[in-house]
Formats: sequence, structure tokens, C-alpha cells
Amino acid sequence: MLTGQDIGEAEGALTALLERSIAPSGRTRAEYLTLRVIAGRGPFAHDAQLIDFLAGQRQLGLDRARVVTLLDSLRAEGLVANGVELTAVGHALLADLTTAVAPVNRQVFAGLDPDDLAVAHRVLVQLVERAHAIAR
Repeated sequence: MLTGQDIGEAEGALTALLERSIAPSGRTRAEYLTLRVIAGRGPFAHDAQLIDFLAGQRQLGLDRARVVTLLDSLRAEGLVANGVELTAVGHALLADLTTAVAPVNRQVFAGLDPDDLAVAHRVLVQLVERAHAIAR
């Protein structure tokens, strides 16, 4: 039976691999995931939208103040521009980090049935939706 404990253990193991993969870059998981969120879900019209989203992602362990500090840092480095979108430099860094993570991702997912992965994705999305609905 699938439990929250199983999901948490998987998240912890995958987080450790991600952190190890990006460690040589000197970047943090929070920086990498923020760049991914902006690229994949953005651009955001206002900082507040991104801040609310990231602060609501408990697995990141970021409160609103830490998200603001993170965004300020990414802007100061020229990685994020007004309107909360990646700059060309931000896109290049994200591409480099994604390349660093890719070999481990290939190892993790190698040999898993694509249909099983699709089912797992659907179930995880439903669990997130249900958790949000219950929390309201």
C-alpha cells in the first residue's frame, strides 16, 4: 500500500541525488528549483505570485522572507528580470544545471515502464490536489 511515508522517503532520496548533482556548481537546490519554476510556470506577472507559490512548497523549506531574499539574490546576479522571468544568463545557468542533473535522472528512471510512470504522475498530482482541498 502506498503511503505518505513512501512518498516522503522517495522525495528524500531524490533530493539527496539532486543536491549531489548540482553541488559542484555551488548552487543550492532552492536556486535550481526556483529557476525551473520560473522557466516552467512563468513568467509571473508579479513577485507575489511566485513568492506565494514557492513559500507554499513545503519541501523547499522556504518561508516568504527567504523566498524574497532568494529572488533578490537571483536578480542581483542577473539571472531573473522584472516580471519574474529568466534572463538569457538565467536560462543558460538552468541549462547547465539541468545537464548536470540529467545523468542521474536517466539512471533513476531507466528501465521503468513509461505507463507506470504516467500512472505515478497522475496519482501524485491527485494526491497534491486532494491535500490542498483538505487543507482549505
